[in-house]
Amino acid sequence: MIAKSKTFSVLIPDGENPLLFNVINCLSQIKGIKIYLISSLKENPFKHSRYIQHYSYYPKAKEEKDWVNNINIELEKFDIDLVMPIFEDGIQALTKYKNLIYKGRYCVLPSIEDFSIALNKDLLTKHMSNNQIQASKSIVIKPGETFKNESINSPFLIKPTSNSGGGVGIVAFSNEKDIENYFIENKFKINYLVEEYIEGYDICCNVLCDKGKILAYTIHKGIMKGGKIYGPSVELLFLYDDQLYKKIVKLMESLNWYGVANIDIRYDERAKEFKVIEINPRFWYNVDASAIAGVNFPYLYCLHSLGIDFQEPKYDFIKYLNLNGFIKSVKNNKLAIFNFKFIFSNYQLNFILKDPLQIFYRVYYVIKRLILKN
Repeated sequence: MIAKSKTFSVLIPDGENPLLFNVINCLSQIKGIKIYLISSLKENPFKHSRYIQHYSYYPKAKEEKDWVNNINIELEKFDIDLVMPIFEDGIQALTKYKNLIYKGRYCVLPSIEDFSIALNKDLLTKHMSNNQIQASKSIVIKPGETFKNESINSPFLIKPTSNSGGGVGIVAFSNEKDIENYFIENKFKINYLVEEYIEGYDICCNVLCDKGKILAYTIHKGIMKGGKIYGPSVELLFLYDDQLYKKIVKLMESLNWYGVANIDIRYDERAKEFKVIEINPRFWYNVDASAIAGVNFPYLYCLHSLGIDFQEPKYDFIKYLNLNGFIKSVKNNKLAIFNFKFIFSNYQLNFILKDPLQIFYRVYYVIKRLILKN
C-alpha cells in the first residue's frame, strides 16, 4: 500500500514531444497531481490544457547543460517535487547531468552506460549475446562499409541502430543484392543493423524497474496495425505469457535497469520462442492503454522516484483501441459513427472531450499554419 501522500508536483521538461498526449492522459487520471511543462514550442495546445498547472516556453537549448539550467529555474521557482523527462533525448541528457539537478529532484534513472546499451541496437545485440538472451540475428554495418553476409538468412530488415522508434527508418529487403545497392546509394553517418526477418508476430512488454527488479509491467499484442507497417499498433490485446515474462526479467536484471522501458519482442514461429528485438528506454505511444488496463506507469514512476511504496499492480486482459484505431474502424464501417456506445467507449476520445480547450487550440494552430503556408 502507498505509505505517504499521493499528491505531488511533476515537471515534464520535453513538452514538445508527441508522447506528451499519452503521458498526460495517464497523469490526468490521478487527482491531486500538479503538472508543469517546459516546451520549445510557443504554440503548443497543451499550454491551454486544464491539466497543466503552468506552461513555460524556452527556445530550444543549444547545449544540454543549458536545458538542465532551464529545468532548475522551474524546479526552484515553483518548488516542484520531481522532474520526469518522457523521451530518449531528455532522459539521456538528465542521466548525464543528474548531479546538476536542483536538490536532486529527478526521477530514478539508469546509468549512462546501461542507457546507451538499451538505446543502441548494436550494443544491445552484443549485450544479449553475452548474457545468453535470445534475440534476432543481425549484422552491424558501419558508415562506409559494404554489406557482407555470412550468418543471416533472407528476407531482411534494415534499421538505424538508434532513433528508429515507431518504425522510423525500417526497410524490408528480400535479397542481399538490393541491400548492397541500398547502402551504395544512401550514405549514412550512423551504424545500421541488417536483421534476419522472423516469421511470427510482434508483442511488447512494458516495465518499471529498480536495480533491475521489475516493480510493474504489462504485456500486450498488437491486433490492428496503423498506417505504418512497422509502426505502433492502433488496437491492443493485453495478455500474459510466462515464457516471455521470464525472458524480460532476465534482460532487465542483466541491465540493472532503473525507470521505465518498452521492450519490442518477436515470437519466432519456427523456433517456438520469443526473441527480443529492441528496447525503447522511455515512455511509449500506448502508455495510456496500460493505464486503462490497470498499470499507470507515469504515476507509479513518480511514486517510486519520490520513495512512495506501492504494491505490484495487476492488469486486466482487455482490448484497447486508441484514437487512430477508432478513426480507422469508422472508415472501415461508416455505420459505426451512429453507434454511440462504441464512440463514447473510446478512452482516448474521452480524454479529448474532457480537455476541450486543448483540442480547440490544436485545431486552431493547424489552421493557422495552413493559412500562413499559403
